[in-house]
Amino acid sequence: MELEIKLKEGIGELAFNSSIDQAIKLFGKPNDVENIGEDIDYPTTILHYDNLGLSLFFETNETCKLTCIDIDNLDATIFGQKILDCTSRKIEELMIKNNIFNETKEKEDWGEMRISFEDYSIDFYFIDDKLVSVTFGK
Repeated sequence: MELEIKLKEGIGELAFNSSIDQAIKLFGKPNDVENIGEDIDYPTTILHYDNLGLSLFFETNETCKLTCIDIDNLDATIFGQKILDCTSRKIEELMIKNNIFNETKEKEDWGEMRISFEDYSIDFYFIDDKLVSVTFGK
C-alpha cells in the first residue's frame, strides 16, 4: 500500500474530506476507534491502524470527514522520498527543494522537537534528531 503524503490532499488514495467508510474500504478495519472531544466544538473520531503506523482523524460534527492524519510508518514518503528516521536538516532541505519555506521549530513539553510548515498544515516530530512521526491536515 502506497503511503505517499500529499500536502493538503491526503495520503495515498485517501483524500481529505473522505468519510470513515471510504477509509475502511481502503485500509480495512482499524485496530482501535477512539472518540474524543464530545464536549467541544469539534468532536473527533480517530481510526488507529497500528500495523500501518497510521491514525486518521475525522471531525464528527455535522459531516464526519477526514481532517488530519498522523503517520509513523517507515515506508511513508513525501515528494517520492522515504522520510522516517531522517534528520531535521534533511527534512528542511527536502522541503526547501520543493519550494516549501517558513518553518517554525519548537521543543515540545514531552521532549520531541517539532518542525512545522503552517502554510501546508504539516508537523514533523523528531527524537534525537531522527524523524519519528508526521502529522498533517487539509
